[in-house]
Amino acid sequence: MKEEIICFALGLSPEDIEKGKASLYSLNQGAYLLEVIPVSDSMLPMIVADGLERATAGTRQFGEKALPPGLVPCRVMVVDTREREQVVQIMRGFKAVLSDPQDLIFAVITETVLSWTFGEYIGHLLQEHEHMKTRNSGK
Repeated sequence: MKEEIICFALGLSPEDIEKGKASLYSLNQGAYLLEVIPVSDSMLPMIVADGLERATAGTRQFGEKALPPGLVPCRVMVVDTREREQVVQIMRGFKAVLSDPQDLIFAVITETVLSWTFGEYIGHLLQEHEHMKTRNSGK
């Protein structure tokens, strides 16, 4: 059985997810599988560790439909792996096929983040991204 990596996504359409996964599988030669779970409104107050536990137990639906693309200024993918090479492959796979790849935020689930809600973590990532854009444009 192949390893499966869980990823939570915000702002990606089902078509974006399928294109990104196909691109990834061409890069990793099917070495592992990627399960992308779209973030829904009911997930925002959920603790990341709880969402991850539900996802690894086989629950892939978290209530209502995913939050629609365009709701936030960037798209966000949060990956549950500590393997740097896997994160880089996933990032390259998705950025190769999606429009505006500079507005696609990639992050990993760390020990610190496990106690945060999805809403807190996504808000933090959006603030960091905006700070980096502002800082880089000032150069």
